[in-house]
Amino acid sequence: MLQKLTIKNFAIIENSSLEFNRGFNVLIGETGAGKSIILDALKFVLGAKAQKEDIRNGEEELFVKATFIDLQESTIKSLCAFDIECDDVLIISRSYNMDGKSSCKINGEIVSVSMVRQFGETLYDMYGQHDNVELLNTKNHLKLLDGYDSQNLVPEKERIKSLLDSLKKVNEQMAQIGGKGEDRERTLDLLKYQIDEIENSNLYIGEDEKLDSQIVTLSNAEKISSALSSSLENLTANRLGVALSALATISQYNDKVSKIHDRLESIEIELEDIQSDLKELLLSLEFSQNDLDDLVERQERIKSLKRKYGSTIEGILTFLSNAQNRYDNILNSEKVILKLDKEKEDINSELYKNSIKLHQKRMDIAKLLEQNVTKQLADLKMKNTTFKVHFDEMPSGTDNAYTLDGLDKVEFLFSANKGETEKSLSKTISGGEMSRFMLALKTVLGTKDDPKILVFDEIDSGVSGEIGYKVGEKLYSLSLSSQILCITHLPQVTALADNHILVYKNVVDGKTISEIKTLSKEELVKYLSTLLGGYDSETSKLHAEELLEMAKHRKLDLNK
Repeated sequence: MLQKLTIKNFAIIENSSLEFNRGFNVLIGETGAGKSIILDALKFVLGAKAQKEDIRNGEEELFVKATFIDLQESTIKSLCAFDIECDDVLIISRSYNMDGKSSCKINGEIVSVSMVRQFGETLYDMYGQHDNVELLNTKNHLKLLDGYDSQNLVPEKERIKSLLDSLKKVNEQMAQIGGKGEDRERTLDLLKYQIDEIENSNLYIGEDEKLDSQIVTLSNAEKISSALSSSLENLTANRLGVALSALATISQYNDKVSKIHDRLESIEIELEDIQSDLKELLLSLEFSQNDLDDLVERQERIKSLKRKYGSTIEGILTFLSNAQNRYDNILNSEKVILKLDKEKEDINSELYKNSIKLHQKRMDIAKLLEQNVTKQLADLKMKNTTFKVHFDEMPSGTDNAYTLDGLDKVEFLFSANKGETEKSLSKTISGGEMSRFMLALKTVLGTKDDPKILVFDEIDSGVSGEIGYKVGEKLYSLSLSSQILCITHLPQVTALADNHILVYKNVVDGKTISEIKTLSKEELVKYLSTLLGGYDSETSKLHAEELLEMAKHRKLDLNK
């Protein structure tokens, strides 16, 4: 349950803290006082999109903190999936500033907004004008139907999921061997082209590096030749032999001179080798523009192969080996294809059988849902209303587009008048009828799994009198298993609530702010008397007290 909500600088709320009770909580007050802002703040702290317009005028940052206790199992599991430790208290805080920066924390640990949004869905359901739009979307109807008896559908859904996983693997295997028919021939043609292109290139490892060196050499042949000739000419013209002869005449008289002579003689031998190598290199350096063009063309061909098949020659050759293996496998895959065809046929047959089973169970669930929703609508003074769950005709055969939900497509149909054919909700239901229909549906669906916080934003819109009282009874009944937060303007609904939070405007230092307080019994009587009579009088106070007394006895009956 939501225990406390702290709001700072959110729209016209400056700094307020609200404490909520278990059971049925109502937000009351005049239109425009800021009741919906409180719900917007709750949605914000649980990951809804932030807007700069939400920041209070003149402030730089808004802040909201929510404290939850008695967490349901699904929330705890969701937190564990994010490696967030949590006992029985969950504190979520979020800030947002004028620079567009947002900061989220869970129990003091910084987390992402998307993370909060994901597990926030396990905490609460919101019902209001936007949710009417969601209910009008037929894509949501199958999920709502399944939610009425989800555990009953688990075996078929799990089997369908397992079969779809198997079907995916078979399709992947068939794709690996080229598929069937024309697909297989196209795959073989492509592989043959790739194999031939690489093999005809006669690549060898290291060729690209050798080409780079040769191209550099030929591109600079003239410069290299000139430098080699100059070097050879200067080495040939040296006077080293004269120096050796002079030293030879005196080396017998001095050991140091003898050693210098030997060293110089070694240099002469090395120099002769260098001269020989330079001559050989100079003779081999023959520049040809055609040779250079051929080398560049070869280099470009290898680059093209790298772009297609691998960033290195080793990678290209590896691609070649894999392509050859795959080509051979496809050529010899007739038996494999027949086997996979049989597997696929069997899987599709099982998928169809389980989809039919799922469909039959849904038909039974739909009948119960129709009966119970119609009964709830009658309680809400819509006795002539009929509600149907329409199923599209099931496709025949087994080669169908299966989903995790099987093959069913459903739509909720509605008629508010006796004798009229049920039609799509979007075509026939009014705003007031939609509010009651949503409440009836939620009352029937209840919270079969983990109980969530149920938030109703003016669910009683468009109703009054006895119908309003019935709406209040439905909300109170829901509050016996789930915490209810509800914005209301109806005295009948207000009287049935357990906790009454008044939102009202005040002007402080020339600025309008929303203020919030929980009403005492006396304050509630005064508020209801004004709501009932238009002003605070003894007669309207008596009326208010009578309404509260009636609500008290009705709540006792509903608790039995």
